[in-house]
Amino acid sequence: MIGLKNNFIFAPIKTGYSDKTGVITEKHLIFYEARSKFIGAVTPEPLYIARGLRELPTQIGIDCDDKIEGLKKLTDAIHQFDTKVIAHLNHPGRMANPGIPENYFLSSTDKACEMGGAIPKQMDKDDIQQAISLFSKATIRAEKAGLYIIELQFGHGYLVAQFLSPKVNNRTDGYGGSFENRIKLSLQILDAVKSATDLPIIVRISGDEMIPDGIKLEEMIKFSKILKEKSVEAVHVSAGTVCNIPPWYFQHMFVPKGKTWEFARKIKQEANIPTIYVGQINSEDDVKNLTDNFKADYIAIGRALIADPDFVGK
Repeated sequence: MIGLKNNFIFAPIKTGYSDKTGVITEKHLIFYEARSKFIGAVTPEPLYIARGLRELPTQIGIDCDDKIEGLKKLTDAIHQFDTKVIAHLNHPGRMANPGIPENYFLSSTDKACEMGGAIPKQMDKDDIQQAISLFSKATIRAEKAGLYIIELQFGHGYLVAQFLSPKVNNRTDGYGGSFENRIKLSLQILDAVKSATDLPIIVRISGDEMIPDGIKLEEMIKFSKILKEKSVEAVHVSAGTVCNIPPWYFQHMFVPKGKTWEFARKIKQEANIPTIYVGQINSEDDVKNLTDNFKADYIAIGRALIADPDFVGK
C-alpha cells in the first residue's frame, strides 16, 4: 500500500524552528533526524502553501521553489534510516494567524471564528480556483524535494473543513447546502493533486467536530467511501476543530483517550479504507491495544516522540 518499513508515523507537530522566511534550518535537521530511526514515516510540521496563509511566523513553507533545496536536505536526512517523509499540506482559511501582518483570510463564510480571529472574505470562484492551484503547486514542489507521501488537511476546522462543516458553511451556491455541495472543494483539490503527482495521497479528517451542527461521523464515513473510490491510500482520523473546541484538536489530556480511535475504527469498518489512528498514544499499552484490539493499519504519534525520540524503538 503506502510502502513503509513499519506502521508508525510521526504526526505533524509545529516546531517553530524556521525563521520568518519559512526555510529549513539546522534545528529541523537535528530534531527530525533524531526521531526518524525507528518509524516508518515522518510528517514535518504543516507546510504553508502561501506566505499569507501562515499559522506561525516561524512555520516551514512550501510556497515557492526556493524552499525545495532545504526540504531536500530534510528528506535526505530522514531517508538515511529508510524512513519516508510526508508532506502535510494545509490551507488554514479563516484560521490563518491574525497576528501575522501579511496574512489574508478566506473561507466558505464571511463570519469569523466564534473564539476570535479575523473576519474572512467569503470565497468567490476565483478564490476557490486559486486555493486549488496552491495545493497543486505545493504538491509538485514536494515531489521535487523527495517527499514520498502527500497528506491533505481536510479536518480540524481549516479551510476544507470550513466547506465540509454545516456549522460553518452558509453558502447558497454550488459549494454550500447539501453534502454533495459541501464536499465539492475537497474533491476538486484532491483531483488537482492527483493530476500533479503519482505519489500516494492520504487525507486527514476530523471524524467528528464534537460540536452541535458540525461535521459528524456519519458524513465522514460517507466521505471516506468516496475518498477510497478516488484511490486515497488512507484517512488520518482525528477530531475537533481549532475554532470551536481546541481541546479535541490538540488532544488535551483531559479529553477521553480513545475517542478518536473509535472514530477511526468505525470509518475503517464502514468505508473499508486503511486508517491512521492518532491521539494520546503515549504508552506501550496504548500501542498494544491499537495493534491487538483495533487492528490499526497505521499509528501516528506526536507528543510521545517529542518527549522521547526513541519512544517507538523502546
